[in-house]
Amino acid sequence: MEDKEKNSQDMKVNVNHPSFISFLENISQNILSAIKIEEYFNLTTEKKLTVSYTVLNLLKNSAKVKANLSDEDLKNFISVLCKKNEDAENYEFAAVLNDVVKNFDTVNKLKPLPKKTPMAKKSPPKKKPMVTPEAKGSAEGDDQSRESPQ
Repeated sequence: MEDKEKNSQDMKVNVNHPSFISFLENISQNILSAIKIEEYFNLTTEKKLTVSYTVLNLLKNSAKVKANLSDEDLKNFISVLCKKNEDAENYEFAAVLNDVVKNFDTVNKLKPLPKKTPMAKKSPPKKKPMVTPEAKGSAEGDDQSRESPQ
């Protein structure tokens, strides 16, 4: 366990490197295209927690492509992403990221809610139209009249 913590502490990234900045911008764009955060500051605490959960999952999936990060590395990564979004004056997204870091343990333990599916209404079984002998005879008579020319 100590080796993992030691490796985690030894991990250094040049956060000002152009490729890393581009990576951060791509992650920000991907997340912002997936969710709307324009009214984030007006949301209830519960809804902010839901947004934080969604953002954390999107971040995990985006970062998973480039690296396998421990929870501590992920928190550090989110902090850097938060700072870069503050610098870009993207304050609402930075606030979301800041909330993710503050509530990381809680948000990370949340489970997705099952999607609500509308209950299908049971319709009564369809009845077959009743064919009376009279109706059946006239239908057969129609077929016969078409076949034999008069």
